[in-house]
Amino acid sequence: MIFTDWVFPLFLGVVFAVHWTLPRGEIRLMWLLLASLVFYGWWDVRFLALIGFVILVSWAIALRVGDLDREPASRKRWLVAGVAINLSVLGVFKYFGFFTDTAEAGLASIGIDPGWPLLNIILPVGISFYIFQAISYLIDVYRLQLNAEHRLRRVAVYISFFPQLVAGPIVRAAGFFPQMDHDRRLSHPLLAAGMKAFVLGLVYKAGLADNIAPVVNEVFGNLDAYDNPALVGATIAFGAQIYFDFAGYSLMAIGVARWFGFYIPRNFDYPYLSTSIAEFWRRWHISLSSWLRDYLYIPLGGNRHGEVKTYRNLFLTMLLGGLWHGAAWTFVVWGALHGAALSVHRRMTRRADGTERPILGGVAGFVFGLVLTQVFVIAVWVPFRAETFGDMVTVWSAAIGMREGGDQSVSPFVFAIPLLLLADGVLGKTRLRHLAKARLFRTPMVYWGGLGALTAILLALYPLNPAPFIYFQF
Repeated sequence: MIFTDWVFPLFLGVVFAVHWTLPRGEIRLMWLLLASLVFYGWWDVRFLALIGFVILVSWAIALRVGDLDREPASRKRWLVAGVAINLSVLGVFKYFGFFTDTAEAGLASIGIDPGWPLLNIILPVGISFYIFQAISYLIDVYRLQLNAEHRLRRVAVYISFFPQLVAGPIVRAAGFFPQMDHDRRLSHPLLAAGMKAFVLGLVYKAGLADNIAPVVNEVFGNLDAYDNPALVGATIAFGAQIYFDFAGYSLMAIGVARWFGFYIPRNFDYPYLSTSIAEFWRRWHISLSSWLRDYLYIPLGGNRHGEVKTYRNLFLTMLLGGLWHGAAWTFVVWGALHGAALSVHRRMTRRADGTERPILGGVAGFVFGLVLTQVFVIAVWVPFRAETFGDMVTVWSAAIGMREGGDQSVSPFVFAIPLLLLADGVLGKTRLRHLAKARLFRTPMVYWGGLGALTAILLALYPLNPAPFIYFQF
């Protein structure tokens, strides 16, 4: 079940109506838990056993990690055990085939055929997201940022909460658990905030991402048939597609969560307005970048042990961040390039006192930073989208004119997509905020009528066979 599937509005309507009919308190949480399990089991009921195992292990180990009567060394051992178990689950279901195939290829290169049996392990939807949430819960308890929860159902609701279960945003335990104690009431502001986020997400997904996807899929699915400008145009189009697709899902998840009284932080802040690669990662997939910073980069040492180790930590963090996205070497390349770029940016902009300085000042510096950052980001989307190293090299070769390609082309409108991304950021940061505060748009009839009309238009534009959300595969 996905947000754009026909069955989701029916599911959501029933869950919403029953939720606000039930008495406040634990019974509502139990209803949300049941709804979340139905939502997740809709793909494959076998997935429920795995997420149930993760919930049970995280709950039980957190009680030991949070027991202050234990010796600090004992609490740390339990933490290590909990993190290791969760990462092992992720490793088996997401990376087993990747590592065995890599090992088999390495042995074959020296003439050894291991003859391993072929194992087809189904990748559970959203496993990367809920495993990271489970790990953050254990670490937050260990750091005393919240108490270990004795009620299993609350840990289960946190890990399985259906709006953001399968593609994020990644929610922190310290921010989510207190919300379960709020005395929520159904109100017009709550409905309006949820509707605004959900419809904007639908605009991104239905109106933009899924109408860009056919161009990207056609070109990347048959690279040899297209000329060099077409490959460049498809890469630019993919940069827009993945943004509108993932930001659209995040907004829809935020909106659905608001309808049930929960606040999920924003996951994107107009990243294509960034003037440096560091700023890009403060604006792109914020829940993941902050998770990697707090639970990987800082524990590795962060910037506390000299510049060389800081560069190492940046590189390793992004390398592992790339591998988190997918079990393929192309994702490792994508992460490595971003890690290298962050290290170079830090080296070029860091003053002796630790503060950051721009490479160039004024308008020229802003334009230079904006263009350089977006060119790099778009170019590095190539290994993220390419199926193989050969495809990656083909597209990059086309971009620098070192390839003799086919004769098919794409619509020249594809090359106007950067203007679409720029307009999205400018409107989102300026005019739309002022329009939202205008008295006319705060009139209920105009507000709800406008949103309803926009939704109807989007549904009319929506493809009959909508593309799945890109981040479902992660």
